[in-house]
Amino acid sequence: MKKSLVFILVIFVLAIVSYFFWSLKDKDLQLVPKDADAVVLIDVKKLKEQYFFSSLRHPSVWFEGSRLNSKKNGLIIPDYIQIFHLENTNFSQWYSIFEIKNKDNFLEFLKGKGFKIAENNIYKKDRFSVKIEASKCVIGFSNSSFEEKSNLILKSKTKGLYADELINNSVASVSYFAKSKIHKFAFYLNDDNIEIKTKTVQDIFSSQISDLEKKTQFLKLKLDSKNAKIVSKLFNENLIDSIDINSVSAISELESVNDKIVSYTYDDNFNEVEKVSYQKLVQPNYTINIQSPETEKLWSYFQDQKWINAENQFTAIPFQPNEIKKNSFEISIQSTRKNINFGESPSGSFILLKNNLLFVDLLKVLSPSDKKSISKVDYLFYGNKADYYYLKLQLKKDKLPFILSQ
Repeated sequence: MKKSLVFILVIFVLAIVSYFFWSLKDKDLQLVPKDADAVVLIDVKKLKEQYFFSSLRHPSVWFEGSRLNSKKNGLIIPDYIQIFHLENTNFSQWYSIFEIKNKDNFLEFLKGKGFKIAENNIYKKDRFSVKIEASKCVIGFSNSSFEEKSNLILKSKTKGLYADELINNSVASVSYFAKSKIHKFAFYLNDDNIEIKTKTVQDIFSSQISDLEKKTQFLKLKLDSKNAKIVSKLFNENLIDSIDINSVSAISELESVNDKIVSYTYDDNFNEVEKVSYQKLVQPNYTINIQSPETEKLWSYFQDQKWINAENQFTAIPFQPNEIKKNSFEISIQSTRKNINFGESPSGSFILLKNNLLFVDLLKVLSPSDKKSISKVDYLFYGNKADYYYLKLQLKKDKLPFILSQ
């Protein structure tokens, strides 16, 4: 009996010691260029730990093998994967650098994933690009200006960051480098949702999300001046920098409608014959209100951009018909087929984008793989009150936690 207890104690101590050494991490972040203005940091060991404990709760995946296993991809995976954004580039342009351990294995890995060589040691697949130079590779999450940016990244000096500056007890983090300080957001991977938020012990948005979920609209948003500027920057627009805008609110519903198509043919006697057919189209009904003390200046800006036609339709929104109006403090844009009232307005700035089958049909330009990914999403919510920021990607219910279902 005593021998058994000693054996169990030894195993317990060895397990604790092994976990201690396994959890030690190299926290020097040496792959972020000096001109990066934002960094996504992924704690690889914490991610594996979360995967392990999620697997313990779901025996059905015990014999499938870990989906987090790199399986000889030829790269050296650091303890913290560093994905960064460069100053003065489009929001979609993000990059990461890895050390190459075995170039042959890495090339075989790229080939197996469907990457094709383009030029100058650049491999591409869909929107992803990979540049190989010596013992390093740059991965780009956008093809735009990739060769130019990847060469600059490889020659750039690094910021010399330390992991504890950017992440603390979360599986990942998003950090933005402002002039005065670093703004940090913790990234949490839950069973059926992903959350990105600033640190707080308060549950600020749950009741608001619950109320908005009950509504039929697929989009509802209200943004104050600060948040309108943030969203504007994401789309690389400079409008709100030059015009004072107090707030933006919008609401939209999707509807499937029959679109009438009239064509003409000729009979045997060459008489013109009208032919009528119908096709199903997804149309949004919407209302957009922009409050500003400079509505005349904003209206002139829209006219200079040729976004207002002779019928007072706002042509920057491709879904017609609509009508744009202005008064001394507000510009409104409404679909004329069906008007929608904004209704009660919760406090704070927020965006709620709900998923449905009509929304996927609306995005015809997306690839089948993108549509499949979107089909797994229930809704996206962004909220801000004072210094608290919150982003939630709610996924549709599945048998397995998100980390095990990929």
